[in-house]
Amino acid sequence: MKELERRLNNIIQVGTVVEIDKSKALARVNILGRVTDFLPVKMIGNSFVKVFIPIRVNEQVLVVSPFGNANSGFIIPSIFNKNCEEPSDSNPDKAIIEFSGGVRIDSDGKTVNVTAPVNVNVTAATATITAANTIITSETANNGNVTINGNLTVNGNIAMNGAGGSGGIAEITGDLKVSGTIYDGKGDLTNHTHSTTDGATAEAR
Repeated sequence: MKELERRLNNIIQVGTVVEIDKSKALARVNILGRVTDFLPVKMIGNSFVKVFIPIRVNEQVLVVSPFGNANSGFIIPSIFNKNCEEPSDSNPDKAIIEFSGGVRIDSDGKTVNVTAPVNVNVTAATATITAANTIITSETANNGNVTINGNLTVNGNIAMNGAGGSGGIAEITGDLKVSGTIYDGKGDLTNHTHSTTDGATAEAR
């Protein structure tokens, strides 16, 4: 009877992770001063998708032992506690994923916010963005050709460098309409004057 009671008490226990296997989802847990063998940590994993969230030393967890023997159980992470509290702005209307390095993803069901203090890297054969409006506030560099299927409005200056930074070539198929002054390396092409063959002075149109 005592053995049965002991096994029942051991089915679900709270403990603290004291050691991890860095290459696998395995950890050892201290339960009331007794350290378990390496136990598997519950993750999401099958032939369709795999999700790996590293477990941490000092993380508070549940050890589930279906047969009452903790050394044959598994670990369910993790439990918020005084050493690992919820994000400061947690509320019932927001889902939050927060990483130790400062990366954060949160959503209230209407807007998704992604915060990355360093870099965001996306690798894909084709990346497609479909949106009513796209606003980019950033210094932007594009390493490759750009095709724009639509009108282009530039509210600022355009600087163009060719190969080696020695000057580029602008090729335009169609009409060029300029409202303003055109300059080349020798000066103003719009308002310059020159002498005609009869000695008169001709002005630009």
